[in-house]
Formats: sequence, structure tokens, C-alpha cells
Amino acid sequence: MTNRTSAFHRHGTIAALAVGVMLIAGCAGEPAGDEPAAASPTTAPAETAVPTPATPAPAELNLDDPHSWVIDYTGIGPLTLQGNVADEAASATAFTTTLQDGCPWVTSLDKTDFPSIWLPDPAATGVIDQIVLQAWGSAPTVAANSPATSAGIGIGATLDQITAAYPDIEQNDGRYAPFYSLPDGSGHWINFALSTDGVVDTIVVRDSALMDSEYCG
Repeated sequence: MTNRTSAFHRHGTIAALAVGVMLIAGCAGEPAGDEPAAASPTTAPAETAVPTPATPAPAELNLDDPHSWVIDYTGIGPLTLQGNVADEAASATAFTTTLQDGCPWVTSLDKTDFPSIWLPDPAATGVIDQIVLQAWGSAPTVAANSPATSAGIGIGATLDQITAAYPDIEQNDGRYAPFYSLPDGSGHWINFALSTDGVVDTIVVRDSALMDSEYCG
């Protein structure tokens, strides 16, 4: 009995030693201080290009349709400040070009049922320093064919329409009546004068807040 117990203890001890050796061998196979395995790199999603909106091309100027011409701070339709008087007048092919009797320094562009356009040049410089659009007492007749600003103000507009479109417009005292001047902040102006009926009958584009009281006086 004693011998069998000793044998059992001996075999049990040997088995325990074998398991211990295996465990030690397994631990020895792992490097000390192992860090967690790095995560697989994640590819960032490609950025989606945002399309740039196309800038609309400016409308082509229609020389045959003065009603479509825009009045801005430096010109009216094809007529521009600092341009050559003769060349600019010739470009306005929808109009008949004449020189005013008694004041040959004024080049006049005329067309039936349209406002008249004057290019005064009293100093005979040959350079346009103002462009005058006027109804000559018939604003209701020519209003439908008048060029206009980008806000729709042309011959025939009322003062209420002007101030609604341009709340900051300035009122100035003229020789005979007030007029209204709109600056662009860069030394250019659009000036409006009203008839006794209270509608715009003259528009002057020039580099000053000024409207001449007469052009042939």
C-alpha cells in the first residue's frame, strides 16, 4: 500500500512538473511587455469636389434696341464717359446723329419715340464728360422706350420709384428745381431731374453730382 501510494505521488509529481514546464515554455514564447497590435490603417474617404457655379456671361449689347440699354455710373448702352465723342456717337447705330443748331458743341442722337441723347463738348476736347438722356417735354411718349438703370429707373419714373429703388439718393438744389444724385462711391454719378408733372425727364451720367441748367444758353 505504501509502495503504490509512493508511486502515485511520484507519477503525480512528474506530471505536474511536465505541465509546469509546458506553461513556462508557453510564457517564454511571448515577448515581455508586448503592446496591443496596431489597428489596420483606415483609408480616409476621398473629398468630393464641390462644383463652382458658373458665372453667367453678361448679356450682349443690342445696338438696335436702345430700350434694352442699361444706364450705369459710367455710361448708357454703348456710350461711355471718357470715350471719343465722334466714335461713340457712330457706335449708336439705332440713332440719327446731328449737331444742334446754335450749339454745335452738342452731338445729338435722335430716334422717333425714344428719348434723345446728348453728348455736350463745349470745350471741344473730343472726349465725353457727360451723357444726357432727356425726354424733351414728352416723357409719357418716350418712357416705354427709355433705357433704364439696373433697378428699372428711366425716363417716366416717379420720385417715389426713385427713392424706393435708391433710399440713400441725395437731393441737390438746381437752378430751377431740385435734382437727385446717386453716387457709386468711386467718383461717378447718375443724376435725375423731374418735370413739372413729377416724372423723370432728364438723366445725366457724369463724374459729378451736377446737372447743367442749360446746354445751348
